[in-house]
Amino acid sequence: MPDNHPTVLMLEDDVQLGSVIKESLELKKYKVDWVKHSEKALLMVKNGGYDICLVDIGLPGMSGTEFVKEVRKTDYNIPILFMSGNSEDNDKIHAFCVGGDDFISKPFSTTELSLRIYALLRRTNPKKADQKHPDLISFGNFTFDYPNRLLCSPSGDFNLTKKEAEVLRMLAQNMNNVVKREQVLTSVWGENDYFMGRSMDVYIARLRKKLQEDQSVSIVNVHRMGFKLEVKNGATA
Repeated sequence: MPDNHPTVLMLEDDVQLGSVIKESLELKKYKVDWVKHSEKALLMVKNGGYDICLVDIGLPGMSGTEFVKEVRKTDYNIPILFMSGNSEDNDKIHAFCVGGDDFISKPFSTTELSLRIYALLRRTNPKKADQKHPDLISFGNFTFDYPNRLLCSPSGDFNLTKKEAEVLRMLAQNMNNVVKREQVLTSVWGENDYFMGRSMDVYIARLRKKLQEDQSVSIVNVHRMGFKLEVKNGATA
């Protein structure tokens, strides 16, 4: 049976950061090859088989941008995410000009890195992205990271409460389909009564406020039935 876990080549000379990234990605079932020198990484990329490259810009010897220039001479498709301790606009512009697909400034959280990797894979290799993150659900302009209770959008991230995350997960897993009101109540609140129902309505209102920046996404009340997360422009899990 083929191994469908995404493969990552990480070029990072910081031992502590490299170790943290490798461990966090492997916990999410990525296969990570970590190298500290551009010359070795270049040989590994030319041998093929990687789904994405993570590249530190500030490397001794051949820099990260020089490495990517060499990669792009023969491989135009592999997604490349630059990592840098310098967030100046000129560095970002240069990183994109040499062939980078995304840029993340240090220090960053492993959650943000994971979401950026997921977003790149979703565009370039959707089957691998779906294999990787069953707990990440995308709809409209949003990506919902259920385990970390994060609702991410181009304008920023929202930290959700436990109940907000549980409600949104139920709705997102049944996108464009009605979820019965009593089902949400018993699953999230543990019982179905008037007072719990009023509490649930407050949480639904909070979620609606967070989702309002994307007009294609809405939580719809379906009379005498329940709620529906309606996504007009399609969705991807």
